[in-house]
Amino acid sequence: MSSLMNIGTRALFANYAALQTTGNNISNANTQGYSRQSVELETAGGQFTGAGFFGKGVNVTTVSRAHDDFLTQQAATSRSLAAADDARSTQLQQLEQVFSTGEDGIGYSAGQFLNSFVDVASNPQDMSARQVSLSNAQDVASRFSAAGQQLESIQAGVTADLSAAVITVNSMAKQVASLNSQIAQAQGSGHQPNDLLDQRDQLISDIGQYVQVSTVPASDGSLNVFIGGGQNLVLGGNATQLGTVADTFDPSIMHVGIVDASGTHTLPDSMITGGSVGGLLRFQSSDLVSARNQLGQMAAALAGAVNQQQSLGLDLSVPASAGAPIFGTGLPATSLAFT
Repeated sequence: MSSLMNIGTRALFANYAALQTTGNNISNANTQGYSRQSVELETAGGQFTGAGFFGKGVNVTTVSRAHDDFLTQQAATSRSLAAADDARSTQLQQLEQVFSTGEDGIGYSAGQFLNSFVDVASNPQDMSARQVSLSNAQDVASRFSAAGQQLESIQAGVTADLSAAVITVNSMAKQVASLNSQIAQAQGSGHQPNDLLDQRDQLISDIGQYVQVSTVPASDGSLNVFIGGGQNLVLGGNATQLGTVADTFDPSIMHVGIVDASGTHTLPDSMITGGSVGGLLRFQSSDLVSARNQLGQMAAALAGAVNQQQSLGLDLSVPASAGAPIFGTGLPATSLAFT
């Protein structure tokens, strides 16, 4: 009778454990990062008698989670690349507004200015035509100046976003390091701490939204996290801090670096791929630089051509003098993007 009671007790406990786990799965159906759990059962082993082995019921061995390391890494990588593209797309949309089309654009203003020169050429002594042309020239210069200020504003926004992202990554890296320590301690029980593992996987995936990472498991259950070029972000229970570094040639430009006892060491932008940080760095070192160069080239080309043509004519003074430059341009500046 006691044997039957033991078998029944084991069966009740096993099914209670399965129901408890199922209830936990249902309650966490909408929890981000939660992995479905299941109870693993095994036979309790038979008891030998003269008539053979009689079963002793069922045992609960552990509670496992439905998880695949490869799929988890691929999903995190995909999210990281998508975040990089999204961050760059957002900045490009702002950049597009700088070179807007229609009457608000630089091209329209330049066209109006050149058209006004036709009226001046047709009637050089018409003072109103001259005044309209000079007014249009001022409008062109103002639009070029406004476009330059917009580019500086976009750069300031990129710098602020990079600083905020670095702070967030540092915070999450510390949390991953703390979870590594807790998981390593829990591994000594012989069972996996499923909830802690889920939390760690979710945090690593969230870090990937800012900077793409790779992971290497350790024997104690902890997960080492690395960023571009194999630079460690988390090793066991220790987290490395990231920092921002101003560009040597242009202090308004920021780069990402590793912080240690000797200071902050800049990482080349090309080493940081994926995540919003990677997208921002690519936009900063490629798209924004190209926009600045093109804006400067357009301004220099227009001013140079107009001033040269102006010098070929004569003003209305007596005696007449060669036409003075209409546009003034500053000295060309050179900046090197850290890549």
